[in-house]
Amino acid sequence: MLQSVSGAPANPANSASPRFFESAGIRTGSRVLDIGCGNGDLSRFVARLAGPQGEVVAVDRSEAALALARAAGGEPDAAPITYHAVDLADDLHDLGRFDVIVGRRVLMYLPDASATLARLVGLAKPGAILAFQEHARANLPFGLAALPLHQRLYDWIWDTVAAEGGDVTLGLRLVEQMRSQGLSIAQARNEGVLIQPGEPSFLPTLMRIMLPRLIEHSVASAEEVQPDTLAQRIEDEHRAVGGTIVWDQAFLVAGQVTG
Repeated sequence: MLQSVSGAPANPANSASPRFFESAGIRTGSRVLDIGCGNGDLSRFVARLAGPQGEVVAVDRSEAALALARAAGGEPDAAPITYHAVDLADDLHDLGRFDVIVGRRVLMYLPDASATLARLVGLAKPGAILAFQEHARANLPFGLAALPLHQRLYDWIWDTVAAEGGDVTLGLRLVEQMRSQGLSIAQARNEGVLIQPGEPSFLPTLMRIMLPRLIEHSVASAEEVQPDTLAQRIEDEHRAVGGTIVWDQAFLVAGQVTG
């Protein structure tokens, strides 16, 4: 399984990832590229699928994230992982050719996802699989009744992505983008991201992580977010409404290089 941040509730947006990437076609001995690897959570997962005969190359532009990924180390029954600092918005370094290229919530943050996809196809072997989990802004969240606090948090998050130059519609256009690069779509599906009643919410942790970005782009202030009381207010709202909250949608698309 993919791991959550230590001591924090798991992000339900990641719950679809193991099923999707396990079905993407990563076989023993595969050479895999993980783009926007962050702390290496997905990198370590696909390394287990590739096995000790495989290889994982993981790239991210954040040196801080790469330091966390390297500190986590590898596993004896998994493929070795090498981490590289790469800005996907620029030309990619010569990393060789790959059997599988994966990414989770990466293309949606790029100024030109189609250009990056074209570069990635250039790194793919004939018949290679490219598999991505992306998201898109929608008419969410919803539940059994109005969720004004959850709605405010949702809007702040997506407003920040937009302010940073991200593509808030990418998930809805991912199949189209991949087909435009000559990929044959092997699978395409959508899974709801659910916040269940009686379970600790991941939103307080997410908002603490995002708070500097909200402030930087004048989306919201610390006084508006009130991070010290946010967890209790989120819990109170969910308890008052009850039931499951549909928070987000994960778009899961895998395509194959033809020819």
